[in-house]
Amino acid sequence: MSSSRKRSHEEGKAPAKKPKGKEDAATQLHYGLYNQGATCYLNSVLQVLFMTPELHDRLDPESWITDQELGEVFKKIKVEKCGTENITESLGIKNVHQQRDAAECLELILHKVSPNASEVFQGQLIYMTKCSKGHIINEETNPFWTLPLSLTNTPDATYNVVRGFERTFETKSYSGDNMVYCSECEKKTEATSGCDMDTFPQILVLLLKRFEFDFNTMSYFKSDCSVDVPYTLQKKDKKYSLYGMVNHYGSLRGGHYTATLLSNEDKTWYEFNDDTVNKVEEQPFAQTGTYSSSSAYLLVYRESLKDEGKDQRGRTHDDKENRHESQDQDRQIQISKDTKKPKDQTRHEKDANNVEIVMEDDLPNPKTSKMEVEECETTKDKDRQPPSNRFFGIKRNHIYIALGAIASIVIVISVVLATTLKN
Repeated sequence: MSSSRKRSHEEGKAPAKKPKGKEDAATQLHYGLYNQGATCYLNSVLQVLFMTPELHDRLDPESWITDQELGEVFKKIKVEKCGTENITESLGIKNVHQQRDAAECLELILHKVSPNASEVFQGQLIYMTKCSKGHIINEETNPFWTLPLSLTNTPDATYNVVRGFERTFETKSYSGDNMVYCSECEKKTEATSGCDMDTFPQILVLLLKRFEFDFNTMSYFKSDCSVDVPYTLQKKDKKYSLYGMVNHYGSLRGGHYTATLLSNEDKTWYEFNDDTVNKVEEQPFAQTGTYSSSSAYLLVYRESLKDEGKDQRGRTHDDKENRHESQDQDRQIQISKDTKKPKDQTRHEKDANNVEIVMEDDLPNPKTSKMEVEECETTKDKDRQPPSNRFFGIKRNHIYIALGAIASIVIVISVVLATTLKN
């Protein structure tokens, strides 16, 4: 968070920590992170990253110190609570008693890790302005790691994330006094502008801008409005499913961060409050497809693999399976048709690569004479003749051709002899 938005190290009120019984300890799946002073913002973000296995395999601990420290933290909290001293040092955080913004902490980590790792969160927005005749006046593409959604100036009493997300991509029109100059039209003209998702991130992070600047008071303020959070979010043919929320409790100057995350182990939502981890008593989305929250700050979605054909490798695999299924269906249909053909016809199939396939029952019987498997066509009739007449049909054609040639020779000789005798 910028200096004008820095909150003091005093922690705001957060959900009370629930003591764990022996039974909970025996079946504990997840562990927390110790707070160094006011590092709840860091702990919450690290728990989100721990629940993002898409990131883990991309870490390069041999070349990047932050990748190495992240890997160490992830390894430790699989089995026990641990501290974050090494990771704060690699991130350049000097004062652990000064609270910072969780969204800025996430972007700081993504700046510090290897490009291959941060790519999981990176998308691209394309901004374009067109004149009424379709000429592109301005076009630029910007990468992003978090997509901000403003909670102010919305007509809804309760902010709806789906509508807010859709408003981000709405088209704005320019007309009248607001017309835009087009260099191709060489004059001011009506125009439209808007942005679209040019590259979809694998992990989509929405930033609910609870901390805004009030130009009337010339100071920042926090919005505690209730937000309807959807479990799924869709843009074009991409569908995302929520698996993490970073929450902020308290005021602008004194607050506390926690993380609510969907476990990859038992598909249950847990509350990560520094070194304390508990199951959420009332599971989000258990009754409806939305979850109402006045503390949600970061919403973390992952691409829904089941609905979207998985990643590029998964889509290729699915396409191959569909193609093979289609080929099998085509073969079955063709075989069904061929069973209705006369028995003397040989069936030939072609696969997707145009390779001729002879079905097993089409192969000639070794006991069948060669005469019975040869095919012929007459010039007048394309229908196939019975096997007993095929050989003789071919012989007759040859005899007719020979007789015609002999007749032509006899005529030529007769003409030559007649001419000689006349002379």
